[in-house]
Amino acid sequence: MDRSPFSSAFTSRTAQVRRALAGVGWAWLLLSVVLAWLDPEGRWIDAGREGVVLLKLWIFWAVWAVIPWCGAALLCLRQPAGRSVLRLAWLAALALVAYSGLVEPRLLTVREHRLHLQTPAKLPPLRLALVADVHAGLFVRGWQIERLVDRLNALDVDAVVVAGDWTYDPPRDLHALLQPFSRLRHPVWGVLGNHDTGAPGPPLAQALRQALQDHGVQVLDGRRLQFQGWDVMGLSDLWGGEPRGEMARLLPPGTPTAPRLVLAHQPDTAALLPAGSASLVVSGHTHGGQIMLPWVTRQLVLPGMSAQGWFEGIGTIGLPARLAVVPRIDVLLLE
Repeated sequence: MDRSPFSSAFTSRTAQVRRALAGVGWAWLLLSVVLAWLDPEGRWIDAGREGVVLLKLWIFWAVWAVIPWCGAALLCLRQPAGRSVLRLAWLAALALVAYSGLVEPRLLTVREHRLHLQTPAKLPPLRLALVADVHAGLFVRGWQIERLVDRLNALDVDAVVVAGDWTYDPPRDLHALLQPFSRLRHPVWGVLGNHDTGAPGPPLAQALRQALQDHGVQVLDGRRLQFQGWDVMGLSDLWGGEPRGEMARLLPPGTPTAPRLVLAHQPDTAALLPAGSASLVVSGHTHGGQIMLPWVTRQLVLPGMSAQGWFEGIGTIGLPARLAVVPRIDVLLLE
């Protein structure tokens, strides 16, 4: 049966739109090269890693090309000839890239946990907002830091705790990058992570400490403070610091007289603490795996990040993507 003129015109129009969308995707892919070339200007980057950073930034910008490509692939499905297994697989792959690269990294969530730590009865419960692996810089931009601070300010907590890795190849002006943290209405404590102390990463630790302190963040590496009856102690990074020496200096022998909260970037630092010396250790470092692939992530990736099997975090490194590991703020009720 011959197709009607209307049907033929509609099919022709659909083909034109499909080709236009595919062209937009390819054009954006080329434009992303220019954007990636301009983006590294004025960043903290280790000498010799310029090419790697350029590639990562190209991926960061290029991922937006999947949106018009998804549109073109969907239009293909309107034609029976376009519903092949190969075309369906291509659409599924594009949708997966779009979700993991553009959607899930921006799905900041909040999860609450009630922890019974057998604290003295006279102490009121302590509510903490725990954040780890912000990684401001290459993939996490200023507007995302603003949104994180807004979410933290909306929480009913006593303090905010940031468990290291504040940066990832960030702009040189760390003071401007981290300025949103000055708006936090809660006390803020933090430690530096391996990417903040050159393990790996550029040598920005001193500038980062100064920027954080200027914005009201108490950097606790190798320090302690008292808060509502709690002994709060920070340890420097396991790779980029000296947590063992800090333990010897800060931990008196014997059982602590007050509940002790230890902040350390890498979770395996907890295994170095003397038995009974801490009521709770909070950490980050692993991003929860960041990209959760069946078997591969838990068996091959995560064991290299924590021998103890402790995994969480909100930021992104390596690839600008998260999959099945939604970034989150953890609210801890300690009682």
